Parts: sequence; structure tokens; C-alpha cells
Amino acid sequence: MAGLFTRVAPALVIAALIASATLAGAADGPRPGMWKVTTRVNREGTTSEPNSQTNCVTAAQMKDPGQSLMPPDTADEKCTRTHYEWTGAKLNWRMQCSGKMAMSGGGDIVFDTPEHYRGKITTTGSINGHDFTSTIMLEGERVGECPNP
Repeated sequence: MAGLFTRVAPALVIAALIASATLAGAADGPRPGMWKVTTRVNREGTTSEPNSQTNCVTAAQMKDPGQSLMPPDTADEKCTRTHYEWTGAKLNWRMQCSGKMAMSGGGDIVFDTPEHYRGKITTTGSINGHDFTSTIMLEGERVGECPNP
């Protein structure tokens, strides 16, 4: 059970970062570049220590934010987005997944500046017959430009 969740949780966090950054159509929207995302996972009442990852969000990744929101489909799991809303500074989405890891969930992200956001991703479901509830609290901060390839 932990293996599947461990594989999907980072994908959701990275997808949230990329998706939120890609939605920047307005001049004041989130900026591409190097983003540091700090997460805390609460699973069944236990909260993890903060974990940080740094990811480059490029202009190319900004072209299709919907693709970034979903964990990758596998032979055993398939996810569908059931709701998606972007207001310019707030992102809200919901999804439903089926297969070995049947779950539903979604997230809310609020940008207070083009270089900072806070958000939450909540999921509930069942992995191989074991029920789970998980909340990922995240904070993103743009920390600079992406390195040249």
C-alpha cells in the first residue's frame, strides 16, 4: 500500500506546482522558473516532517496545464479529472482514480504573489482493500531562473 501512495503523492505535488505555474496567462500570474515546493503529508492523523523539492517549470510546460494535474495512468490505475477551475490567483481541481488504488481527491492552491503560493491536496480511497485518507499541505516559492540545458 505504501509503495503506490509513495509513487503517486510526489507526482501530485509536482503536478500541482507545474499546473499552477502553467496557468499564468495574465501578466501578474505565476512566473516560470525554479520553484521550491515544501510539503507536509498528514496520513491517518500522523504528519510528516517537511520535505522540499526544487523543480524547473519551463515555458514549454506551461502550454497544457491539464495534463500536469493527473498522476500518470498505468496498467493498474487510471485517473480522470472531474473538476478544474482557475480564477487568476486560485486553482481548484478534483479527480477520481480507479484500479488497484481507487481514490478521489483534489486540491486548492492560492497565489498571494506571482512567486509564492500555499495549497492543500486531499485524497481518500482504497489501495488493495485498505482505506486511506491523506492531506498534503504545500507551499511553493520561486527561487530563481532555470539553469540552461
